[in-house]
Amino acid sequence: MALKQKQIYCRPDLCIGCRICANACALTHEGAANPRLGRINIRQNLFERYEFQELCRHCDDPPCLDACMVGCIEKDEDTGIVTNDDRCVGCWMCVMVCPYGSMRRDLIKQIAVKCDQCKDKDGPVCVNVCPTGALVFEEREDLPEEPFISGPSVT
Repeated sequence: MALKQKQIYCRPDLCIGCRICANACALTHEGAANPRLGRINIRQNLFERYEFQELCRHCDDPPCLDACMVGCIEKDEDTGIVTNDDRCVGCWMCVMVCPYGSMRRDLIKQIAVKCDQCKDKDGPVCVNVCPTGALVFEEREDLPEEPFISGPSVT
């Protein structure tokens, strides 16, 4: 059974593509409101006309942790949060092995960056600013198989 922990889930049927989540993330982590700097990857499906967020699932056995050749990716045993630090050398192995597409290449700093659930804040900023409730931060026992289709949590 998967570790029961709070995670960020997307409800794509509620996403309006405003990118406020990515702007808030970038402002929090990089000091600039630029959605390309956010640690949330937003993908579009223009054929079905929706956007979705590729979010870190903070895996029980993270493949990014094993792939990191310098050991800058760690998993906090108490919270389950997977983080990386500034020792990254930009080899992009973590980006290649992530099954959820949640590792992002910061081409300016030449390092990999990922969501840390705003561990030093009062909950993830992206969830707090989402105007439609498309992003939720909740505890689930069974993690979805698909990285972005998690279904509505409100009944």
